[in-house]
Amino acid sequence: MKNVIDNIKLGLYMGIIGIILLYIGTLIFMPDLTVKIFRFKPFVVVTESMEPYINVNDMVVVGVFDIDEAEVGDIITFEADIDYNGTKEIVTHYIYEIDRTRDEAVIRTNRYFDEDQTITPDTWIIPENNVIGSYSFHIPYMGYLVGFIKSIYGIIIIGINVLIFGGIKYINRKTKQKELLEKENKKEEELEEEIKQLD
Repeated sequence: MKNVIDNIKLGLYMGIIGIILLYIGTLIFMPDLTVKIFRFKPFVVVTESMEPYINVNDMVVVGVFDIDEAEVGDIITFEADIDYNGTKEIVTHYIYEIDRTRDEAVIRTNRYFDEDQTITPDTWIIPENNVIGSYSFHIPYMGYLVGFIKSIYGIIIIGINVLIFGGIKYINRKTKQKELLEKENKKEEELEEEIKQLD
């Protein structure tokens, strides 16, 4: 029974590791397909345009975007050449306007505005295909952790912890094997002693 439980644990562990590796691989080699395959994708906010609702270094998690369900006021994450230099950047803003009269819908967006302010749309126009996903939720301050993990110090600390954890697991396994062997040897000695007494 114990072997069955151990095999199930190992299978679950390997499955989780496999899914994580697949997700990381998709992020690296097929980033445009991440939301379509896994139904979500996280982004770290790097500008103040959505404050105070979403702050710098918050993590935004987006889901699949459906233009037919999109409405003015929804938050979306998209790619846009905001500086008009030929380089697209990832932006998270509100939908200001949707034009569905063309073959491909186009969207205008806006940053955060207080209720007493006049909303001014962004200067760029977003084709439907440039939308990465619809806002699902955000996690405050998570960007700090992501930044730390990506830093050289974070990589070193994580590596050290992995080695320590692996070492502890190895020592525990060897200790259990030794205890089990000692128990088996003790049982054999007791059995031999009982046989001698019977003789």
